[in-house]
Amino acid sequence: MQQACVIIFCIFSAIAQAAETDAPRYQGRLVSAVIDEFRMAGHPFAYSTSLVTGDLVVLTEPAASEPRSLIDEILAPHNLTLKTEAGVFLVVRATRAAVSNGTILVVVSARGSGDAIENASLTVTPTLMNADNHASGVFHYRQVAPGRYQFTISANGYMTVIREIELPPGENEVIRISLRESKPAIETITVSASRYDISRDIASSRFLLDQLAIHNMPDIGDDPIRITQRLPGAAASGASAKTHFRGGTDGEIGVMLNGQWLFDPFHIRDYQSIFSAIDSRAISGVEVYTGGFPAQYGDRMSGMVLMESMELTQQRHTEIGVSVFNSSFLTSGTEGDMRWLFSARRGNLDLVINPKFGEPSYYDVFGELAFDLSPDTTLSFNALYADDRVRVRVETNLDEIEEVQSTTRNAQFWAKLESRWSESLSSNTMLSVTSYDNLRNGFTNDIEKIVSTVRDDRHIEQFGIRQDWTWTPTEGHVLQWGLQATTSEATYDYAGSADYYGLQALFENAPTSQTRALSAAPEGGNFALYVSDRWRLTPRTIFEWGLRWDDQTYTDLSSDSQLSPRFNLLYALSQKTELRLTWGRYHQSQAIHELQIEDGVSNFWPAQRSDHIIAGIRHLFGDDTALRLELFHKDMSRVTPRFENIYNPLGLIPELQPDRVRLDPSNAKSSGLEISLDRSKREWTWWGTYTLSKVTDHIDGRDVPRSWDQRHAFQGGISWSNKIWSAAAAASIHTGWPATDLSFRQSGTDANGEPVYVVTPGPRNELVLPTFASLDLRLSRTFDVRRGSLMAFVEISNTTNRRNVCCHDWDIDEESTDEFALERSLDFWLPLLPAVGVLWEF
Repeated sequence: MQQACVIIFCIFSAIAQAAETDAPRYQGRLVSAVIDEFRMAGHPFAYSTSLVTGDLVVLTEPAASEPRSLIDEILAPHNLTLKTEAGVFLVVRATRAAVSNGTILVVVSARGSGDAIENASLTVTPTLMNADNHASGVFHYRQVAPGRYQFTISANGYMTVIREIELPPGENEVIRISLRESKPAIETITVSASRYDISRDIASSRFLLDQLAIHNMPDIGDDPIRITQRLPGAAASGASAKTHFRGGTDGEIGVMLNGQWLFDPFHIRDYQSIFSAIDSRAISGVEVYTGGFPAQYGDRMSGMVLMESMELTQQRHTEIGVSVFNSSFLTSGTEGDMRWLFSARRGNLDLVINPKFGEPSYYDVFGELAFDLSPDTTLSFNALYADDRVRVRVETNLDEIEEVQSTTRNAQFWAKLESRWSESLSSNTMLSVTSYDNLRNGFTNDIEKIVSTVRDDRHIEQFGIRQDWTWTPTEGHVLQWGLQATTSEATYDYAGSADYYGLQALFENAPTSQTRALSAAPEGGNFALYVSDRWRLTPRTIFEWGLRWDDQTYTDLSSDSQLSPRFNLLYALSQKTELRLTWGRYHQSQAIHELQIEDGVSNFWPAQRSDHIIAGIRHLFGDDTALRLELFHKDMSRVTPRFENIYNPLGLIPELQPDRVRLDPSNAKSSGLEISLDRSKREWTWWGTYTLSKVTDHIDGRDVPRSWDQRHAFQGGISWSNKIWSAAAAASIHTGWPATDLSFRQSGTDANGEPVYVVTPGPRNELVLPTFASLDLRLSRTFDVRRGSLMAFVEISNTTNRRNVCCHDWDIDEESTDEFALERSLDFWLPLLPAVGVLWEF
C-alpha cells in the first residue's frame, strides 16, 4: 500500500510539473504578440499598432487567467485598457481615472545570498486589496491608488523591516527588500535605562526616533541632532544644535554614524554650532541614550546619539529639495550585491540673511558604498565631508563693529567589514581617517566698550581602528567584547588681545587689557577595551554586566587610565509592564581637539567621572499608549574646569569678553524625575513629557545651579497625517535658566578727588530668568506629479514670537541723575522664524 501511495504521489507530481512547464509565461514578451496569440485562439481582440507599438512588453506576469482580465492586466502599466465595441474587445487609451491607479511589486530576498525567502509575510497600511503572491517572496498589488503606504515584511529567522513608499498616479513601483538574518532575542532586548528610539529596546533611558518622526517634527532645518532636544531630561536654548542631557555639559554627548564616532559634526562651530552636518534624509532614524548606555560606548559622561544610514528599498531613488535653510540632493540605489547612497546639502542662510550681518556659507556631503562579498560578509565605505566659510557680524555700526570669519574643513572616511563567522559568532571591523582644520579670525572695534582681535588656527589628524565581537552560545546568553585604538596629532596656534573701556574696564580684579599668544602640538593615542555579558536568568529577568577600560597618551598625565563597570537589570512585572535598573560609571577624557588654549590653558585635565543610578518603569495601555517613568541621579567628580561668560553667552569672541570666568567645581550632582506619555492611533500621534530636575556644581563650599538648570520642563506635541496632508505642533516650556546679578560700589577716589567705581558680579546664578516657552508648527502637502511626488511644507518656529529672555546686558546709565548708575537691558533667544520648502522625490 505504501509503495502504491509513493507511485501515485510521483505520478501527480510529474503531471503538476508538466502542467507548470506548459503554463503560458507572458512577462518579457511583446504585448502585441500576446494579443495576437489570443486572437488566433478565437478571442475577439482588436488593436491599432499606433497604440500597441512594437516596443511594448509585458512588465509583470499577470495573475489573471481569464483572457480579457489577463489582457487588461498587461495593458494597464502602459496606460491602455479594453473597451467593448459590437462584441469586440478594442484596445484604447485609459481614461484619466483609470490611469490614476498603479501597481506595486515587492520582491523579498535574503541579504547577501539573494535567495527568495519562502516564509516571508507582508502587511500594508492602509490595507491593499488585489494582492497576488506569484512566488516565494514576490508580492504583486494591482490597481493601487496613488498615495503613501507602509509595508511591514517579516519572516522566521529574519529581522522585520518596515518601509514606506510614495506611489505616484499611474506608476508601477518595484521594491526590492533584503532581509538580514535575525539576532537571538536576547541580543535585541534593551536592558539599560534611559534609551530612546527617535526603533530597538535591556537599556533604560533609551529612545528611538525614526526618519518619519524626524521629518514631521517642527524643528529648525530638519536636523536629526536637534530633534534630541525634544526628549525628557534635555536642556537647550534652541539657538544651538547642541544639547545638555540630564544636567551635563553640551560636550558630554557622543555622536556616531554607521558605527563611526563623528568628529565635531556641526556647522558654524565658532558661533553656537547652529546645525549638525548630518542630512536627516540620509538616515533611517536616531537612537538616543540620555544616560546608562552599555559598555561598548565610552569616553562620554552624559549620552550617546547613534544613527544609521537609510535602508535602500528601491533600485533607484532620487530626492531634490530646496528650503530656506538648505538645498539638498540625494540619490540611492541597488544593483546586484552593491548598494550606494549619496547626499549633498548646501546651506542657504547666506542667501536669505542681509549681508551686512554676515555670510554663513557651508555645505556637507555624505556617501556610502556597500558590497555583499558573500551571504555572511559585507564591506562598506563611508565618507562625510563638511565645509564652512562663515562671516558673522553682530554690530553693523562702524563705531561698534564686531565680526568673526571662520573657515572649517572636516573630512572623515571609514571602511567597515561586517562578518558572520557562524550562527553564533559575528564581528565588525572598522578603519577610519579624520582630517580637521579650523581657522578663526575676528575683531571688535567698540571704543566705548572693547577693542579686540583674535586669530585661532587648529589642525587635527586622526587614524583609528575598532573591532566589535558578538557571541551568542545559547538563546539566553550573549557576550560582546571589543577594542579601539586611535592615534592623533594636533597643532594649535592662538593669538588674542583686548583693551577694555567704559563698564568693561570696571570689573573688579580684572585687567583693563590682556594679550595672549600660545601654541601647542599634542600627539598620542586613545585606547579602549570592553566586555559586556548578558544573561537571561529567568523567563522574566535579564541581567547584564559590563566593564570598560580607557587610556590616553597625548595628555602627558601618568596613571590616568579609567575603569568603568556597568550593571543593568530588566524585570518584566507583567506582559505590559517592565522595570529597568541601571548603575554605571562613566568617564570622559579631554579630547585632543578640546584643549582650552583660547582661555590660556595649554595642558590637558584628568578624565572626569560620573556615576549614574537610574530606575525606570514602562507600561503599555492597550497596543497604542505607553507610560514611562524614570528616576535618575548623577554624581560627577574630577570635573574639568570650564569657562563661561556670565552675562553674554552670544559673544563672537567669548574668551576675550570681560565677563569671562573660570569655574572650578570640586564635584557636581544632577537628579530628577521624568514622566513620558505617548500614543499613536491611525493618523494621530501625540506625546508629552514632564521633567523635575536639579543640577548643581559644588564651588567654594556651596552648591551653585549650573547655567542650564531648569527645575520644571515640559515637552509635548501632536501630529496628524494622511496620504496627502501632514500637520504637527510641538511645544517646549521650562523654568527660566539661572542668571547672575551685577552691582557696583565706590572703591576710592582718583587724583582729582573724583569717586572711582568698580562693578562686581553678585552670587553666581542666584537669579532666575523668566519662563521659556515656544510653540512650533509644521504643515506639509504632497502632490502627485508626472514623475514621482512633490512635497511642499511651511514651518514656523516660536509661532507666537515670544520674547524668551536669554541674558542680561549691562551698561553705564548715561541718563541717570545719580553720580553713577547701571542700566540693565534684556537680550532674547530666537524670534519667530518662518520657513518654506519643497522636496521632489522620484
